[in-house]
Amino acid sequence: MHQSYQIHSVLKQGVHIESIAAYDNNVILGTRSGQLIMYSVDENGAVDMLMFNKNFSKKPIAQMEVIPAENLLFVLTDGMIHVCDISHTEKNFTFIHSSALTKGCSLFTMDVKTYKSTTGKTTNVVRVCCAIKRRLQFFYWKPDLLESPSFGIDLKDVPKALCWVDDLICVGYKDEYVIFNIKFNKTEKHDLIVTSSSHSMDPCICLLKDIIGVSKDEYLVTIDPADYLARKDEKSKTQAIDSTTSGKAKNPLKPIMWSGPLLALVWDEPFAIGRVASGIEVRFLEANGINKDTLVQSIPELSKTKHLVRSGKGIIFAAAISELWCIRMVDVSIQRQQLLQQKKFQLAIELTNISDEPSKADTIRQIHMRYAKELFALKQFSAAMSEFEKAQANPYDVIRLFPNLLQDQSNKVTVDSFDATVPQVAMPQLEDKDLENALLALIEFLALARQKEVVKLRDTKNASKSLLSIIDTTLLKCYLQTNDSLIAPLLRLNQCHLEESEKTLIKHDKNSELIILYQTNGKHKKALELLRSQATKEGSNLYGNERTIRYLQQLGASHWPLIVEFSDWVLKSDPEQGLRIFTEDFIEVENLQRPLVLDYLLSHHKALVIPYLEHVINVWNESNTFIHNVLIKQYREKVQYIMNEIEKDGSPKDQLQKELKQYRSKLYNMLESSAYYSPDVVLKDFPTNIMLEERALILERLKKHEKVLAIYIQNLGDVVKSAQYCERNYEDEPDIFFLLLKTILNPLKVPPYEGVELHKDFKTPNEEVAVKLLNNYATKIDPSKIWPFLPDDMPVYKMLNYLDTVIRTKTAHEHHMEIKKALLQAEIRRCTELVQEQQNISFELNEFTTCPECKKRFANQSAFVRYPNGEIVHLSCHDKRIMTANLSAN
Repeated sequence: MHQSYQIHSVLKQGVHIESIAAYDNNVILGTRSGQLIMYSVDENGAVDMLMFNKNFSKKPIAQMEVIPAENLLFVLTDGMIHVCDISHTEKNFTFIHSSALTKGCSLFTMDVKTYKSTTGKTTNVVRVCCAIKRRLQFFYWKPDLLESPSFGIDLKDVPKALCWVDDLICVGYKDEYVIFNIKFNKTEKHDLIVTSSSHSMDPCICLLKDIIGVSKDEYLVTIDPADYLARKDEKSKTQAIDSTTSGKAKNPLKPIMWSGPLLALVWDEPFAIGRVASGIEVRFLEANGINKDTLVQSIPELSKTKHLVRSGKGIIFAAAISELWCIRMVDVSIQRQQLLQQKKFQLAIELTNISDEPSKADTIRQIHMRYAKELFALKQFSAAMSEFEKAQANPYDVIRLFPNLLQDQSNKVTVDSFDATVPQVAMPQLEDKDLENALLALIEFLALARQKEVVKLRDTKNASKSLLSIIDTTLLKCYLQTNDSLIAPLLRLNQCHLEESEKTLIKHDKNSELIILYQTNGKHKKALELLRSQATKEGSNLYGNERTIRYLQQLGASHWPLIVEFSDWVLKSDPEQGLRIFTEDFIEVENLQRPLVLDYLLSHHKALVIPYLEHVINVWNESNTFIHNVLIKQYREKVQYIMNEIEKDGSPKDQLQKELKQYRSKLYNMLESSAYYSPDVVLKDFPTNIMLEERALILERLKKHEKVLAIYIQNLGDVVKSAQYCERNYEDEPDIFFLLLKTILNPLKVPPYEGVELHKDFKTPNEEVAVKLLNNYATKIDPSKIWPFLPDDMPVYKMLNYLDTVIRTKTAHEHHMEIKKALLQAEIRRCTELVQEQQNISFELNEFTTCPECKKRFANQSAFVRYPNGEIVHLSCHDKRIMTANLSAN
C-alpha cells in the first residue's frame, strides 16, 4: 500500500450533520435542525464559512445535490424538494422554488446533460427522478421551477438507493437491485442481483467511470449500462452480432472484494473510495497487472464517517455526525515514486494520465517501458510486448532483450528519469520453452512495428530503411526458431539485411529461403549459381532444373546475359523442359526480345529453333515478317536434310519418311496460311528441282500465275490442283483460266527448271484435258482469246457444249441489259414528270405571311424553306428544327 490521500480536519464537534454536498473546494452541510452551511477549504486545510442559512427548514435536511454549472442546490427536506441559488454568497442560499409535486419524496437522483447548439451556445438539461413512496416520478428543470412530464414508474417497494445513467435508472431495494430502461415509450425492467445474502444492509450504488457499481456483502459488483440500453427483443440480436463481429469479447471488471460490507462509495479516478465499518478504504479497480491486490490505502481513523461525497478531482469530503474531514489526493509525482518502487505500474500510469503535468506523455511511456521489462523478467512475454507497444518502444531496444538476435550489442543500457530512485530489473536468461514463448511474443510485436514503419516510409520517402531492415532480419531469425513456414513470405518483402540474413540461412541450411533472399535483393547470379550447384544433389529440395527454369522465367529482358549464361545447362540436360524458359505464358517471358532468343538458339541449341518459333507464331500470334521467314527457312532446311538422309544407305527410311511427311505438311501449311512472310525473300533459298508444290505456293503470293500453272501442269501434271488454283484467283485475275488452257495447248519445249522433267501427259498439247476444261468452265473463258490457241484439226462437235453455253450466256446477258436499259429509261421519264409537276406549284408570300416557328414576318431578302405540306419557315428556323430533332434522337 501507499498513501494516496491526506486527511484534513475541517470541523470538530460542530452541528449535527444530516447530509452533505460539495463542488470545487466548497462543501455544503445540511443539519438535523434544517440549517444550510457552506464552507470553503483550501489546499492547506484553511476553512472559511461562505454561507449560512439558519432557518432554511424546520425539518432535517435529508439529501442535497449541487449543479455547479447552473449554481443550483437541490435540497430534500420535509418530504419535498427545494431549489436554491448559490451564486451569491452574500444572500445565503437564495430560495428559488419549492415543488409541491414532489411531496412525499424520500430520495432523488439527477441527470445533467450539456448540449451544444448549431450556433455554439451550450445548454444544460437537468432531469430529476424522485422516489415518492412506491413510485418513481420524473421532472425536468425549467428556469425557476420543476415541471413534470406526467411520466412515472410504479415500484414493488420503497427504494433505498437511486442512480441515473443516460436513459437507465438503477434502483436499490432493501433486498435487490433492478434497472429500468426509460428510453422507449414502454419502460423495460431488468432484474440485477440481490442486495445481500448474509448482512442486513442498505443498498449502495455509485457511477464508476461509465459503469454502475453496486454493493453486495463485501463485494463491489460492476454493471455495464450498455447491456441494458437496447430493447429486450433486440438484445439477443445485438449480443449475437457482437459475438460474431467483435474480435475480442468485452472484459468487465470482476467483483472487487472489500474488508467488510460497503456502506457508501464514491469514484475519484482512478480510485474507488468506500466506507466500511472499520473506516475508509481506497481501492484501484484496474488490477490486471503484476500485483492483484486492489487495496491502495486504508484510513481507519475515519471509522465514524456517515457521509462521503466527491467535490472535484482529488477532493473528497467525509462527515460523521458532528465532524467533517477533507480528503485530498497526494501529489501524483510523489505517489508515482512509491508505486514504481512497489511495482504497481498500472496505477502509476492511471495517475499520471489524469495529472496536469506538462510532460506526462513521456512519463507514461517510460512507465510502460518499466512495466514491460518487469513483465518480461517475470516471463509474461505476451503482456510485456503489449506494454512495449503501448510505450511505442523502439523495436531495436526490444530486440536487445534477446542477446542472440543482434550482432551489435553496444549501448545496451537505456536510462530513464526513474533510474535514480527505482533501479531497473535484471533480464533473465531465456532457454527452451521460455525462449520459444518469448520469441513468439516478439514476433507479434515486431509484426505490428513493421506495419507502422512501412507506413512511415510510405509517408516520408527519404526516411531511412535501417530500422525496417533490423526488424525484418530479426523476424527472420525468430521464424527460423519457431515457424519456418513464414520465412518465405517475409523474405519476399525485401527488407532483410542481406549479409546477416545470408549467414543465418546458410547456417540453418535453408537453401530455398536463401534463393528468395538473393532474388528479392537482386543477387540473381548468386541465386542461379546456388540453384545450379544444388540441381544435381540427391535429396536437396532444389534438386532438378524446375526451380532454375522458374527463376529464369521471372528475370525479364533486362537480365538477358544471365538468362543466356544459366539456361545453357538446363537446355542441355532437358531441352524440352528447358525451352519453357522462353515459351512460358509469363509477361516477362513474352517480353523477351525474340530476335535475341532466336539468335541464341540458332547458335547453341538449333534443334529448339523450330519448337520456339512455332510457339511464338501459333500461340503468341507473332506477326513479324523476319520470324515467319526464319521458320519457313528452318522447315525447308529440315525437309532437305531428311531428304538427303533418306538417300543414304542404311538409314531408317520408314521413320524418316514419317518425319518428312510431318515437316513438309508444316511447311506447306505455313506457306499457305501465313500472311506475314516475305515470298520474294523466301523464294531465293528454295531449290528448283524439289519441293515444287511449295514453290508454287510462294509464286502464288507473288501473282506469278503462268509459273504456278507451268509447275502444276508441265512438272506435276496435276489438273485438279491447277483448276483449284484458278478458282481461287479468278476474281483477281479473270483471264486465269485462259492462261491455264494456254499452258495446256501451247506447252513449253524445255522444262521450266533445270533437273526437272516435263510431265509425259503435257509434253504436247493435250486436247482432251483442254476440251474438258472448256466445257467445265465455259462461262469463265473468253472464246475470242482462246480460239487462236485451239488446234486447227480439233473437231467442232467436241466444243458444242462449250459453244452452246457461251452463246446462251452472251444472249442472256444481252437480254438482261436491254431490260435494265428500258427500266432505267422509264424511271427517268417518271422523275422528269415529277420535277415538272413540282416546278408548276406556285404560292404567295407577302408582307403579312408569318413563320410558324418564330411567328415573325418574312423580309424581302429572307431565305425560306417550303415543306411538302405547304408550310413555309425561315431557313434559320428550319435549321434549328433539324438540330432539335437530332438532339432528341440522341
